[in-house]
Amino acid sequence: MSSSYHHGDLKAALLAYAREQMEHAGFDGLSMREMAKAVGVSHTAAYRHFADKQALLDVVATDSFSELLELTRQGAASAPAEPRSRLHASGMAYVRFGLGAPRRLAHMFSAMDAPQASASLRAAGFGLFAFLEGLVGAGQVAGVFRAGDTHQLSRACWAMVHGLATLPSLARLAHSGTELETGLRSAEEALAVFLDGLARM
Repeated sequence: MSSSYHHGDLKAALLAYAREQMEHAGFDGLSMREMAKAVGVSHTAAYRHFADKQALLDVVATDSFSELLELTRQGAASAPAEPRSRLHASGMAYVRFGLGAPRRLAHMFSAMDAPQASASLRAAGFGLFAFLEGLVGAGQVAGVFRAGDTHQLSRACWAMVHGLATLPSLARLAHSGTELETGLRSAEEALAVFLDGLARM
């Protein structure tokens, strides 16, 4: 069955399966051999793309950071062209991602903090923070956000949106389906209160 995969397709299939298992069925006990079987190839074929399970998980985290960065960029780009709206929309994109993929979000940060984290994974995580820092810095230059250490203000922003994205009560609403929009409105209101505090005094 491995012959049905073109170059690169197997790698994508393994990553997609890993993301799905991580979110819905748990991943700790799953081996490379089992994953290869699930997508219909030999474990030997799977090892051509990933040295081991840890390497696969590293790529899942790296790709997820890149995905989240793109979502936050799209959020900012879709907002009115003023700093507060851009930062708010970017933050809400982060919250939506976290509520939709809570286990993957948790994995991203645990993988990045691991001693064996690859340089590409660390770069992807730092890239997400750099984008946030750019939004905060632009707001300071425009006189919309308070003066101060841009890095520290950005860390506070990240802590806020990450907290909203992982808040158990919002997560329960997200996974109940019908109440997702209620949860997102609650997050939007909380983020607006935070941005009031970030505003220039």
